[in-house]
Amino acid sequence: MDLFREESVHKINTGLSTLLYALSWIGMILFGILAVTAIQMVLSQIAQGVFDLFGLIMFLVFAGLTILSFIVRNNQRIEYDYTFTNGTLDIAKIINNSKRKKLLSADIKDFEIIAPASDEGFMRMLNHPGIKKYNYFLNRGGGLYYGVFTHNGDKSILVFEPSEEMVKLFKQVNPRNVKIN
Repeated sequence: MDLFREESVHKINTGLSTLLYALSWIGMILFGILAVTAIQMVLSQIAQGVFDLFGLIMFLVFAGLTILSFIVRNNQRIEYDYTFTNGTLDIAKIINNSKRKKLLSADIKDFEIIAPASDEGFMRMLNHPGIKKYNYFLNRGGGLYYGVFTHNGDKSILVFEPSEEMVKLFKQVNPRNVKIN
């Protein structure tokens, strides 16, 4: 019998997140128009035989602000997909419902511990010198778990937010090292 579960973790939408998303759209459009206007002025000056350094600087500033607005917009719509298949946990990041990026693949049997972030060992492991941190969660508070494992030869800690059903599947695969609330 196969063990399989797939979950998507969404950011709890706050008013600030929605406001930043809307403002970044407005910024992208406004700064994009200003960048195009600035480059048109620079090109017209060059056609007349004059180099306009100020116009070029303005173009670079507005183009940079357009790109920054694009990045801020995309970072307001992030999801993490957790896929558990027969002992393997795969984590992917979904950006703006359009781009999927695989982040991590780990075998649950290799975890030294998986426990709630409220566990007494969490802060000790988080502050352990030389530990590599993987923070793949979007919502703070209850429901966070951590797992300690070796990944690519480095001692690592994964902080994520699986459901209770997924944690129970972890427990089936690695019963000694998985703690459930």
